[in-house]
Amino acid sequence: MAYKNIYFRQATVVAPLVTFNYVEQWLMKCLQVPNSTSGLTLSDPMYQEWEALSNFLESILSRVLQATERPSITSGLRLLQLCLSYQPSDPLILSTLLTCISALFVFLSMSTGQMAPTAASGAVLLPQVLEKIFATLIYTPEGQSISNRSRAVKNVRRHAASLMVKIGNKYPLLLLPVFDQIRATVENLSRSDGPAHLSSLEKVTLQEALLLISNHFGDYDRQSAFRSAAEFISFIGLNKPPVPSNSEDVCGQNRSNIVFCVNLLLGAIKRCAWPDDPERATRGGFVVSLTESGNPVCRNPAAPHVVPLLPHLLSLIKIFNELFTPEAQSLIHDSYKGCLAMAETEKYNLLGLIGHSVSDSGDTQVVQSSLERMQRFLTGLNESCYHMMGSLGPSLGRDLYNIPDLGLAITNSVLSCLQYIPDYRMRPIIRVFLKPFIYSCPAPYYETVLHPILVHITPIILTKLHTKWQQVIEFRNREAQEDNGDTQEVLEDILTRALTREYLDLLKVALVGGSLTPEANSETMETEEHSMDSPTPPHTRSNMTTEVISDLGLNLLRSEKTCQSIVLAVLGALSWIDSNASLKATYLTGPIVRQLASDNSLNGEMAAHIMAAILNALTLHGQHEANQGSLLTLGAQIYELLRPSFLEVLSIMQQIPGVNPVDLQKLDERISGSTSKGNKVEKVKKDLFKKLTGNLIGRSVGQLFKKEVKIHDLPRIAIPKKPEQEEVIGDIRNIFS
Repeated sequence: MAYKNIYFRQATVVAPLVTFNYVEQWLMKCLQVPNSTSGLTLSDPMYQEWEALSNFLESILSRVLQATERPSITSGLRLLQLCLSYQPSDPLILSTLLTCISALFVFLSMSTGQMAPTAASGAVLLPQVLEKIFATLIYTPEGQSISNRSRAVKNVRRHAASLMVKIGNKYPLLLLPVFDQIRATVENLSRSDGPAHLSSLEKVTLQEALLLISNHFGDYDRQSAFRSAAEFISFIGLNKPPVPSNSEDVCGQNRSNIVFCVNLLLGAIKRCAWPDDPERATRGGFVVSLTESGNPVCRNPAAPHVVPLLPHLLSLIKIFNELFTPEAQSLIHDSYKGCLAMAETEKYNLLGLIGHSVSDSGDTQVVQSSLERMQRFLTGLNESCYHMMGSLGPSLGRDLYNIPDLGLAITNSVLSCLQYIPDYRMRPIIRVFLKPFIYSCPAPYYETVLHPILVHITPIILTKLHTKWQQVIEFRNREAQEDNGDTQEVLEDILTRALTREYLDLLKVALVGGSLTPEANSETMETEEHSMDSPTPPHTRSNMTTEVISDLGLNLLRSEKTCQSIVLAVLGALSWIDSNASLKATYLTGPIVRQLASDNSLNGEMAAHIMAAILNALTLHGQHEANQGSLLTLGAQIYELLRPSFLEVLSIMQQIPGVNPVDLQKLDERISGSTSKGNKVEKVKKDLFKKLTGNLIGRSVGQLFKKEVKIHDLPRIAIPKKPEQEEVIGDIRNIFS
């Protein structure tokens, strides 16, 4: 049969009218024979004739547009009209009839210039074709249901769904004007309580057809799931009063569907992966190329299915951000005001009240209100979306970063409306999404993907953190005077600390590299008391000295659009009133300043600002042993690095209260005269620097009023010796008697 189809195709190119007239007469002959019985088999002569006819018709019409002489459009549309009017009873004949309709669809495309409302025009036949396809899609013979459908019935229904995909792929422009009607029909047929009883495969196939058609709108907003926050608010019912529990909640079903789709996609991204063993990956076809250093580049089997859905995911996250704008807030119904606030469980976690009862209800089961259910839905969906975005980089690799304009798309969606985003929603963006996304990005994509993202976000976070820390300082001063602290202000204090630390962790990954796993002590407790008394153990001096800026860090520090905002954030964190954040910033300051000095990017004013920031950090955090040791090491290194080139650094040191000029002169001599870098020489410099800054280093509150206890000539306590006991060995034979 296959070689005969080839002959028919070639003959059509040579003599299209002859082959078309032949198959036209054959089709009209078969259409005159009614099919009123079902139960035909594959060997039945009637089916075999229809099968041969459909194959030849498809072969001939697949080449009709390549021929110089084309059959009459009127003749083709007349055949299509006859096929639509034919009502076979057997599913095998119905399936071959769909093949004929599919082949004749080319005449609808050819008739686009002849859209006069005549009886056989394309404009009239197109709805009839779709109606025929959808009628076949729900074809169910008498006595059959979804549980006992025959193979022939299943095949013809799947054929109808696949035909929608085929014409959606080949003739999308013809279907665009009726897209809304097609989508409405698909939604109606896909209802779980509808009479169609579509299988999961049929539903998915129809959705695929809708996507193929919508791709040709050429309108991102039109193709997105939701075009605005207002539509999303209406879709999930945020602008309506809560629905009583005994009523049908359409918006509740919409929310459930969104959660199902997002979690399904999240599961596919997190769980689908290539083999860890390079040999197995190569044998399995996962390796597609090699990196610049010769390492294999693997492809994730989920990538072809996930990447096309990425625009819809970005659109959903963008809408989440827009929910915090004043315009969107005004649309939310009064019953749901506060649904975007921080969840109570999250508040208790931040306040260190994990395990404490939220209410005094005892053992009584708590029934969630409509507001709490909506809040839980929005919080969970938001977190799932960011977990999905954070998993994309590690899971998909270059299949993700190779997407054109990815950085711009993320900037315009995930990072949009950041001025309205509260701190508890900023944290997942930084910790859950950006940190693994930056960590997993291959070097060739630094400039095209990461650079636009960091250019956008670094100045915004710098401004946000400076403002937040000013508010924290004002709150602390007010609390000290009134001896009273509001719970919300305490939460803001803790959130500011957490956001600062997580942003510094992000900068560490971007500037010097690092691990995605949090440090052991950095997340033990969010409260200020713990963080102030137990900062992370300090790095060794060798680690602080040998740490260098990565390739991505060089890109950021040598860019005028990112350097200033990054450096100011790190220097600011040195003296913000959080010892843990200050310690994290200490580890970053050394590599940053060394690189800037190597690039000759510093001037006297900048050098003085750096030195002043370190001395200020010693004043605020020198009371903690870990901070003091790291800051003294950093201060000695930076002074040694900057002093020969910038006299302004010396001027800053001279402003230390009670500084000894002789000791300062000795330090300068050590710097200028030492040629070796031995540990003894380095220790002398650090000790001199500690001596110079001794008046700046604060003392812990617990040490301020400490009185040393001195006890002289304590009387000796005589301890009497224990009397020796004789060892008694009994008769073993009598033990069990």
